Amino acid sequence: MHDDLARRRDIAGGIARDAAALAARMRAKGMGATTMKGAQDFLTEADGATEHFIREQLARHFPGEPILGEEGGGEASESGPLWILDPIDGTANFARDGHRWCVSIGLARDGRAVMGAVARHEPAELYVAAAGLGATLNGTPIRAAATTDMARAIIEIGWSLRRPAEAFVALAGRVMADGGGVRSQGSGTLGLVETACGRLDAYLELHINAWDAAAALAIAREAGCWTNAFDSGDWLAAGNPICFAAPALGPRLAALMEA
Repeated sequence: MHDDLARRRDIAGGIARDAAALAARMRAKGMGATTMKGAQDFLTEADGATEHFIREQLARHFPGEPILGEEGGGEASESGPLWILDPIDGTANFARDGHRWCVSIGLARDGRAVMGAVARHEPAELYVAAAGLGATLNGTPIRAAATTDMARAIIEIGWSLRRPAEAFVALAGRVMADGGGVRSQGSGTLGLVETACGRLDAYLELHINAWDAAAALAIAREAGCWTNAFDSGDWLAAGNPICFAAPALGPRLAALMEA
């Protein structure tokens, strides 16, 4: 099983890196202009083209395996392998010529996230992991932060229109009252993998979709993060709340989310 996951990890990492390069080229050609799927929910021509490219590549390497994508949809199968992808996470940043966006390709097996690849174009970063095989950034092993003191913790809190604004503000207030430093940067996937590599001490969001978090969950687990039970219940179809953290901070932050 490890050999199969390692192969899948390596192939997915290459596809994610190539997809990020494709999205960057399309933006440079003026294909980063946005339309709106809903309030504060951006879509560019590059999103659709990048997802199409990823789907083609996965179908070539793994014919017949189901795919669930943010733009193209798919069946949320909990039996066997399921590829879960977000062609551009951080589309608002991408559309405004920012660099805080990424491509995310995850794999679930029997409903559990087991492999992930997350690629940034600039800076050139590739996070990959597979269950039992560790997590790396550009080939170097990564670990969650060893932070134990909330007064030293840097915590990103994602904002979602799927929950009331008051709930986001209240959560941020509880974290700050407990000593945490709070930020929000527009890419849930990057916040999650940056928690995995120790740049952040935690990432919290009251609701996030599977395509934003499946790859990062596999990476965070292998990097030793405390993680909540995100890949449980109806997570593939409906998403869930999420909490990734330095091991010493996880239970405390999870309690703040539920307060």
